[in-house]
Amino acid sequence: MHQETPIWIVTGDFGRATVNVTDRALVEHAHQQFNMLFMLDGAETTFRTGTTDLPLDRSSVILFNPWVPHLKLANDGEPTMILSLVIEQGWIDRMLEAQGLRSGLVFPNVLERMTSAVQLAAQRLAGAISRGLCDSVEDREQPLMELIDAVVAAYIAPEAATVAKGGRPIDFRIRKALLYIHEHAHENPRIDEIARTVGLSRSHFFEQFRRCVGASPRHYIDHIRMSAAMRWLSTSERSLVEVADELGFGAHSNFTRFFAQHMAVSPSEYRRQTFAVA
Repeated sequence: MHQETPIWIVTGDFGRATVNVTDRALVEHAHQQFNMLFMLDGAETTFRTGTTDLPLDRSSVILFNPWVPHLKLANDGEPTMILSLVIEQGWIDRMLEAQGLRSGLVFPNVLERMTSAVQLAAQRLAGAISRGLCDSVEDREQPLMELIDAVVAAYIAPEAATVAKGGRPIDFRIRKALLYIHEHAHENPRIDEIARTVGLSRSHFFEQFRRCVGASPRHYIDHIRMSAAMRWLSTSERSLVEVADELGFGAHSNFTRFFAQHMAVSPSEYRRQTFAVA
């Protein structure tokens, strides 16, 4: 059984920044936001996307664009201290535009080599997060902005950067499916049920959904449910049992397992260790 381990979580308009010490595996999942991973200390660990293993160590940085599915393998030995950033596209776009770069840029490579500038900025941000970003209100996001600046400078070359597509083609049936998922996410709708509701076979629904949205239906549903869980845990007085019930889990233990498999920390620890910045 896993023991609770040190974790610090800061949330805000930018998204979420986490410093976590863990040896846990994470199930395959995807974020609507960018996900950037930096090793701070401890043992090397491995993430995976598709069939490609991605080693996270002192010499590497992992950069997932939105909706790229990935998982984490369990550590063989000691835990790893990881800085994880889940950053909103709009927040990064505003930073890019302030630097005279095009909005909509995405990372050309998932795995990059750590640079001294990125390493220093990551360490500074991790230290600030462990203090709850307790600087003045005006300066709270400064360490985060410095790290994003360093990442953009190191890994997004303006002349060769990839630009995200302006929009994916949305089949009206997939638009209907998205509405259905958002209205029924708390019930954990079955894929067959959604496909039937929009008049598609299961296989055609999977294909169309991924083409239009960029993620599988299951990853999308899990993302919506996890987002609701994290929001309620950090901004409401709902008990864990109430959160589990509102998300359609038959038992509190099922919710705890689902949450930990995606976040590497229990819901109760997430609630205790999350600090929101204005």
